[in-house]
Amino acid sequence: LEAAVIDPLTGLHNRRYLDAKLDPLMRRVAAGRMRLSALALDLDHFKRINDVHGHEAGDFVLREFAERLAAAVRPLDLVARSGGEEFVVIMPGASGDIAALAAERLRRRLVAAPYTLDGGLRIDVTVSIGVAGADPRDTSRSLLKRADVALYRAKEAGRNRVMAEAHEMA
Repeated sequence: LEAAVIDPLTGLHNRRYLDAKLDPLMRRVAAGRMRLSALALDLDHFKRINDVHGHEAGDFVLREFAERLAAAVRPLDLVARSGGEEFVVIMPGASGDIAALAAERLRRRLVAAPYTLDGGLRIDVTVSIGVAGADPRDTSRSLLKRADVALYRAKEAGRNRVMAEAHEMA
């Protein structure tokens, strides 16, 4: 059962688990009983890490990133690896504005120190984050899509930044 909902590389929940947990939360948003926001995170230029340092180094960075991410969010937040070098954080109780502020603090924490591999190799990693606050009309899919659109706006604006639907934080 655990293998079905846990990403084997990072130990975080996977997309299947995220989807199963997000749908009931979205029903509470639709009923006006809670606020909720989604963060879409993507490691910048991750392919370059694999190409220059090898897949073992890339796997190390993903594991370390996942540990930093899990340690930096609230206990009630849902963290999942959605695929490749992409991650999602669901923040129950957080409006879009609050989530954008939290995302910027999170971004700074995730990139504050290099990722140091065995042997002393230090790799600087940056992350782009897109933020979307849930609307009562949203579905799980539409909320995650809006966070993803904001993420791609962050990438297009130069990477290593947070973009919310209405504003930018760099």
